[in-house]
Amino acid sequence: MPNYWFFLTDPESYHLDELFQAKKTVWDGVFGTAAQKHLAEMKKGDRIIGYHTAPEKSAYAVLEAASGAYQNPELKEKNWVVDVRSVAKLPRPVPLAVMKSNAKLKRMKLFKMFRPIAVSPLTAAEFREICRLGGRR
Repeated sequence: MPNYWFFLTDPESYHLDELFQAKKTVWDGVFGTAAQKHLAEMKKGDRIIGYHTAPEKSAYAVLEAASGAYQNPELKEKNWVVDVRSVAKLPRPVPLAVMKSNAKLKRMKLFKMFRPIAVSPLTAAEFREICRLGGRR
């Protein structure tokens, strides 16, 4: 049974369209303690909502962990990375304001944090609701 995650990316630094062109990539560049803890928990097959931060501020795509977490081979200090593959772009990106106003998403971990982190967990129901809002069944 997969787990579900919410990944933030700055579309000006790494637009998820790049992942859809490449099909698969190493998800690196995550250094925060909480985000690293969540990355360490990832398993192959886990499902991910890819979210673009400002200026778009919207859930953009469904992704999948193509590997479990492993040590970043380019760094000496402990730093987890995962391989991620593209699954599908949401037919309609889901704006942050829509997610925040949705009763089924009120308890999302991302919204409970003082400062958003690059990787946060989702429940299966939250994952399905974001997909539904984005026009994906």
